[in-house]
Parts: sequence; structure tokens; C-alpha cells
Amino acid sequence: MDKRYSQIIIKPIITEKSAQLAQPGQYKSATAKYTFAVTRDANKVEIKKAVEELIKQLYPGKQSQVLDVNTSAVRERFSRRRRHGRFPKDSKKAIVTIGGEALDLFEA
Repeated sequence: MDKRYSQIIIKPIITEKSAQLAQPGQYKSATAKYTFAVTRDANKVEIKKAVEELIKQLYPGKQSQVLDVNTSAVRERFSRRRRHGRFPKDSKKAIVTIGGEALDLFEA
């Protein structure tokens, strides 16, 4: 795995909605969608390659491919309590549609 691709995906985002999206058949979709926190400077092509490398590394026997990548900039909330506090860091999330066999990223 390329060093750049291993640094693109920070962590999976696990919420109720992302867990429902990860199950095929939910939200009128036959494919599974997984949500990841990614670096701010990553584009869709790099995210797609990084997820494909992650699938190859974690699930060597699975026949899954990345069909689509949607990205969204996430603005962090600002706290007014601190007068001289740090400004919040913005981040980016990616919703990746994976076809083929479902992955058990959110199973635990």
C-alpha cells in the first residue's frame, strides 16, 4: 500500500445512519455505503484507490469494488466560551458505495 493512500483514510464514522447505510437494502439501495473521515486535501480518485487498497488488505478473499465516492466538507462547531481559544479544525467525510460482497466494518 502506498504511504499516501494509507494516510488518506483517518477512521470510519460510526453513527446510527452510517450503520443503516452499510446494510444493503436500506434506504432503497441494493448496495452498501460506508462513511469514512478522510484528509481535507484528498480528492475522490485518491479516496477510491485508498478504499480499494484497504479492502485488498483487510479482506483478501472478498470480491468487492468501489462504485461511487461522495465527499462532504464538515465544519466543526465553534465554542464561544473560550475567549482566546483555538479555532476549530474543519474536516472532510466520504460516503463510499461498494458493490459486491458486503464488508463487516461496522460489525462488532
